[in-house]
Amino acid sequence: MKKTKEKDRQNIVVSDIHAGSSTSIFPPSITLPPLMELEGDRKIYAQFHQLKIYDHLMAQAKRIKQSSLPKTIIFNGDLIEGTRLRTIQLSVPTLDDMRLVAIEIMETFLDAMGFSVKNGDELYITSGTEVHTEFTEAYIARHFQHLGAVYCDTGELIQNGRRIWFTHQWVGAGKGHNEGNAIYNGLKAIYYDCLKEKKEMPDLVIGSHFHKSALGSYSQSWNTYYGIISPSLQMKTRHALKVSGFQRNDIGIIDYDITAEGAFIFRDPVLMP
Repeated sequence: MKKTKEKDRQNIVVSDIHAGSSTSIFPPSITLPPLMELEGDRKIYAQFHQLKIYDHLMAQAKRIKQSSLPKTIIFNGDLIEGTRLRTIQLSVPTLDDMRLVAIEIMETFLDAMGFSVKNGDELYITSGTEVHTEFTEAYIARHFQHLGAVYCDTGELIQNGRRIWFTHQWVGAGKGHNEGNAIYNGLKAIYYDCLKEKKEMPDLVIGSHFHKSALGSYSQSWNTYYGIISPSLQMKTRHALKVSGFQRNDIGIIDYDITAEGAFIFRDPVLMP
């Protein structure tokens, strides 16, 4: 758990990159090592819809760079698509390929947003769904050690007197008239668990995984606690079309500020149309 000095700060959550999927973000092009003895380097190009997601992410990076606030970036899980689901919707075939694609996207994003350890920026990488990522995110985090990357399954920050918990899979955003109910109930459950276990209640809980963006709250004892679900960087796969065919699929990122006095300033996520 890391405590930061009291000054205004911007927090950014990027999740569910699913690098390697043919429905997710992909760099304009990437050169990958050969797979076979007589094969040369492989140059892979993004498809139109993949490039559209990539351009959207980089546009957000440029927007974030305009702020002079120190930044905390959380890559909140499911950085690669993986192969264990036996899907044929892949742009690259191996975990090593997917890891290289994820690193390329993350490095370009960090560079575009002006990430700087000297400016007080911080980087966190959360483990995702094991059936997708296996152990690759630990290797990805190691790649970013020179930027002070912290790897975790569940993370905790204390910023300006506010306690923030984050993990890849918490509660869902809900759908239709029930949207937000799971966040309310999830925060309420944490509140009473904290009472029983004599723990400090988090002021904000961040989850991802469900490819929707949502903000909810729960109030008790004159305090209000918040929950965020971050969107993804992947369009629907064939599997998603079957299990959530009539639900929306949000593509984008989340960013919000926390003032030196500890006030949250939430913004609507800038989602890809």
